[in-house]
Amino acid sequence: MEAFTLQLADIPIGVSCSYHSTKEYCADYLTDVEPAFSVTVSETDCMAERRFMKESCSLPYLELLALYRKICERLVAYNIILMHGSAIAVDGQVYIFIALSGTGKSTHTAFWREYLVPRGHEVVMVNDDKPLIAVNDKGIFACGTPWSGVHRLSANLSLPVKAICILERAQKNSIVSISPDEVFPVLYQQTYRPENPLLLTNILTLLGKLKHSVSFYRLGCTPSIDAAQTAYNTMKQGD
Repeated sequence: MEAFTLQLADIPIGVSCSYHSTKEYCADYLTDVEPAFSVTVSETDCMAERRFMKESCSLPYLELLALYRKICERLVAYNIILMHGSAIAVDGQVYIFIALSGTGKSTHTAFWREYLVPRGHEVVMVNDDKPLIAVNDKGIFACGTPWSGVHRLSANLSLPVKAICILERAQKNSIVSISPDEVFPVLYQQTYRPENPLLLTNILTLLGKLKHSVSFYRLGCTPSIDAAQTAYNTMKQGD
């Protein structure tokens, strides 16, 4: 068995698993701090993951999926949830884009980097696929995880969330501010939802706090740098 500790959203987590590749995958998040809790991933857990897959996957890959599922369920007790989205930080504030898979979230945040970096902004990809969202008395924070999409874009840090945006494909670029009630169904859909009813109730409570703490937008966009300019120039104002 492999044993190591990783730190996610400032929470140290002990891990026991079968494959060294899992530890390598989490390399940027390893720590020597005493764990707040521990999880063990067994072969049975890996086999259970196969029920979600449309194609055959290796056991090491299934172990990674089982690990993040177990960690996410334990982190709810720390007011931390996992969201499917692309989270980009600009000058210390995070913008998260949520949408159905294949809509172009990663493409859009790549255009943000292309537009903003030459203009002198500090731009960091917090996570390109599965950021953790911490909800606490200080605000809403996006945190990096190793589970960061095919391009493996993430950073081991925690930064305040300024806005969350629903991304949609369109023939022209336009962005509008939307209400928390309008965004909530998509927000819920893009949040990891465990089967345990008590955990799900706690997640709904955290989402309720989140929806009153940040700004929300709906962006219709083309795959272009102009879309990034339109989105950023509106969202940075908080209008």
